[in-house]
Amino acid sequence: MTDKNDDSICPLCQKNNRCDVKAGSGCWCMNTPVPEALLAKVPAHLKGVSCVCNVCIASYQLQQRLKTSVE
Repeated sequence: MTDKNDDSICPLCQKNNRCDVKAGSGCWCMNTPVPEALLAKVPAHLKGVSCVCNVCIASYQLQQRLKTSVE
């Protein structure tokens, strides 16, 4: 995880989170729920500062579906 306060970087994978809030337009992140389990992994100083990217969210959701289908 990153320790930098760069709001364009996902705090989990350190890749571009593609957040467009600063651009003054709407962004995918405003309408996409982030699972609590992922939010819990975000360092405290980055909570509410840097968005978790849609790739991390999709990967987590896929892992959960696979886990559920195995059980």
